[in-house]
Amino acid sequence: MRKVYSSLFGLVSGVACIVACSSAPEPSAEPVAQPAPAPAVESAPVQAAAAPADTAKGPVLPASYKDIVYPEYKYVAPYPKDYRVEIAEGISGYIVPDSSLPLVNLSVYFDNPEVASTIKDAAASGMVGAMFRRGGSTHLSAHALDDTLEFISAGLSTSSGTWISSFSIDCLSKDFASMLDMAGKVISSPAFDAKQLEIVKTNYVTSHEQRYDTPAKVLSALRTKVNYAPNPRLWDPTLEEYKKVSVNDMKRLSVSTFASKHIVFALSGDVKRDSAVAMLKEFFATLRKSADAKAKPSPYSAPQPLVFLNKPGTYVVDKDITQANISMNQPFVKRPHADYYPTAVANFILGGGSFASRLMTRVRSDEGLAYHISSRAGNDYRDTAMISISLQTKVESAAFALKLVFEEIEKLAKDGPTEEELAMAKKTLVESLPGLFDSPSSTAAIFAGDELLGKSPDHYLDYVKEINAVTADQVKAMIKKYYAKEKMTISVVGPVAKLEALKPFTVVPLDSLDIR
Repeated sequence: MRKVYSSLFGLVSGVACIVACSSAPEPSAEPVAQPAPAPAVESAPVQAAAAPADTAKGPVLPASYKDIVYPEYKYVAPYPKDYRVEIAEGISGYIVPDSSLPLVNLSVYFDNPEVASTIKDAAASGMVGAMFRRGGSTHLSAHALDDTLEFISAGLSTSSGTWISSFSIDCLSKDFASMLDMAGKVISSPAFDAKQLEIVKTNYVTSHEQRYDTPAKVLSALRTKVNYAPNPRLWDPTLEEYKKVSVNDMKRLSVSTFASKHIVFALSGDVKRDSAVAMLKEFFATLRKSADAKAKPSPYSAPQPLVFLNKPGTYVVDKDITQANISMNQPFVKRPHADYYPTAVANFILGGGSFASRLMTRVRSDEGLAYHISSRAGNDYRDTAMISISLQTKVESAAFALKLVFEEIEKLAKDGPTEEELAMAKKTLVESLPGLFDSPSSTAAIFAGDELLGKSPDHYLDYVKEINAVTADQVKAMIKKYYAKEKMTISVVGPVAKLEALKPFTVVPLDSLDIR
């Protein structure tokens, strides 16, 4: 099943998501980014406030951290067009060289929007992407593939989702040509080894059996159930449907996985641009020729947008636990949208700024009701995103905690932020930008993802301007518009008998959470 909501991140990851991510529920297929020097930031070493110095002993440390003088922040994000190359019609990508280590990372993304037409196929389609790699190829058995990759200390992964299919390579630069050849054989001539499929099926069966083992998993399912109308993208196959998946299902459902005519790649590491382009032209020509020769009608349907139910209220799943798990949600916007950046700033002030936020200060620091509470303004270019506020608090204090949350929302909507809050939110969001481009591999991957989403090449230049242009009045307006109490759908997991103070609410049976 494709879940549409991911758990809230901390301040740094949340800010990074605001800048660049699509919020599409696709699993990442990228190997871990290789460390490399970050893009240049025009700054000098941190200096202490003016103080007498003994040149023999070096500068005197400041008496307080408050006396540290920081250089002015000056940063310009890398520009996509500086790294972009076109290989053939419909095939483009980004090459970010880095010779600090003899390593290469390549991720190739196939623009491939598709969703299963039946629930039976939904069970199998979730396994297809991984089985390209796990199942070996007709040229190299699954075990031989594993042994080869281990021998040369290389990695090869494959995946497929609602919007994108992808494969990734990470290897020593001397092995890049042979790894490209191996990857081509794996995705163009998959074997779908039966024993490997049984292992994958066992993993899915185990995951299905444990899907409601924790309050967080129950909350995620409840949140999806009460916020979205049924959609094939949300289908939950049964245990038996997972067990019945066969090799023939893999072969039938894989014909379109890597057949897209629109391909974007991200290449980084110890490569020469011109030689890499020549190598990739040959690779993609061979790949496209093979795909054309085996072309068959897609067994999938086109994915439809997720639709909100718009049924505000409180919904509870009964679970005997001591901490109530709570999520508050309402529809937001689909990007690009004029309200996104003002809401990003407003959200930071309300609950997205970790310990600097109002919700954390009031609910945790002042009242001691929650270890963690945060808010998030969803960031999605394919669906209407969601506003979220999440917290865990002892069952007995759930109603009071929600009361405090709404008080802070009303206060911010009425009075707006202080000058200090607004300045801090802008500063933090803008100065988080270098973290997105902290390695060549992440830089190339971000640019590739942005192209698939249709972002402007000037996106990160505009980001800084848009964030800095947000006003206090806009913050007030966005809080009032997107964090309205009367529009909130509140999901709660906890013991119903101890949640009387939350009434009225609707009890949702645990066994009704699966979407069919």
